[in-house]
Amino acid sequence: MSELVETLRGVDGAEARVIASLGSLDFEVEYIREDVESRYSGGDLESAYRLIMANQVTGDEFKDLIDEAFEAQALFFENVVVLVSPSARYEAVFASFDRTEPFPVTELIDAADRL
Repeated sequence: MSELVETLRGVDGAEARVIASLGSLDFEVEYIREDVESRYSGGDLESAYRLIMANQVTGDEFKDLIDEAFEAQALFFENVVVLVSPSARYEAVFASFDRTEPFPVTELIDAADRL
């Protein structure tokens, strides 16, 4: 198990679904929970990668506008929370989790920043 997966799966209150490393040209799924794996095809994962990376460019420009460091994006859906944490320009960590109350969003961002 990679350090990334071990760290994010180690945060209390966050049940990981998918964890991936996103590069400028490619991505690597480092963890996918067994009950979630059959829901996504390779094409689905590729489409998600392209959408997330396009959004990263916008986030990078937005941080310049508000003059603050861009640590992460959190997307809250009814049953899922998605975090995208940039590690360098056009590189990021993607992680999705079951949504629970309370959800440890700050703890996850801090854990990803330590990697």
